[in-house]
Amino acid sequence: MVGVYEILMSEKLGLGKISKEVFNRSVLPYIPIEKDIELDGAVTTLSGNTVIAHSPSIGVPTEALGFFAFHYSASNVASKFGKPRHLISGIYLPLETTEKELQIIAKTLGDEAKRYKVTITAGQTATYFGVQIPLLTSTCLGEQMKIPDAPRAGDKVCLMGLVGGEALWLDKLSKGESSEVWREFTPLPMILSLQRIEGVKMMHDVSEGGVIGALYEVASSNGWGIKASSKNIPLYPESDNLPGNIFRAPTYGTLIAIIDDDSVDDVVDLCKQVDTSCAIIGEIVSERGLLFDGEDIHEQKRVDIDKIYGTYEKQR
Repeated sequence: MVGVYEILMSEKLGLGKISKEVFNRSVLPYIPIEKDIELDGAVTTLSGNTVIAHSPSIGVPTEALGFFAFHYSASNVASKFGKPRHLISGIYLPLETTEKELQIIAKTLGDEAKRYKVTITAGQTATYFGVQIPLLTSTCLGEQMKIPDAPRAGDKVCLMGLVGGEALWLDKLSKGESSEVWREFTPLPMILSLQRIEGVKMMHDVSEGGVIGALYEVASSNGWGIKASSKNIPLYPESDNLPGNIFRAPTYGTLIAIIDDDSVDDVVDLCKQVDTSCAIIGEIVSERGLLFDGEDIHEQKRVDIDKIYGTYEKQR
């Protein structure tokens, strides 16, 4: 016999902001809050230099949306040598969304926030006409823990993690194969560990655009030169069977770091301690631009597998 709770969870949310009853029942119990929810906004205390990052999460299974919404923005804050403290979340859903689906999203988001001791300070949760698949947005705020030295010629470019895991997962999703392997696709634990090593000068997560895209972003946004090679880059099992250039494929969970030559051994030792691969793939050079495998890179090309983001739900 179906109980009252099961009936409530299967009901559609309705149009607009969710009701206070639904929020108290299916969102509030799962998210860490700093204090009682306030009307219109929230007041919190920040100290020192505040690092802020914003990211969307879309086009992945319902149970993964909250995970990526948290980690995308929190990892960006940490990459700027910040300690993630607060998160502002937006949960925007199609009209046909059930309360149970909302609860899954809220719980996954809240679980990650609790894991890293981040409070959800403010946000919005609603359904809207025109929203065809669930969209989560997150703005993370953190306290900058240190100001690193600027990179210089001779510094090493390191890559942590296996390349191609996310691309392989997306490819299998498009074929109807599901798994929870996505839970390992985050650079946040490694970033927080690397913050403690003095010679780490810059960090940047690898996502859409792949390794080449991430290296291009680092070089072009900072006016540096990078000479890199794929020779030592370790690949996620089976990812080398994917079509296209695996070094342009999405590979969230891997990390690029610019490291003083004297600190490379410390970084390698740290990676061994946490069982994460670490490869020296290049160095900072005096000539501006990116040279990858001997090719001058002048654009951030995308690959077909990127199109799965935003279309996953439509394929189901």
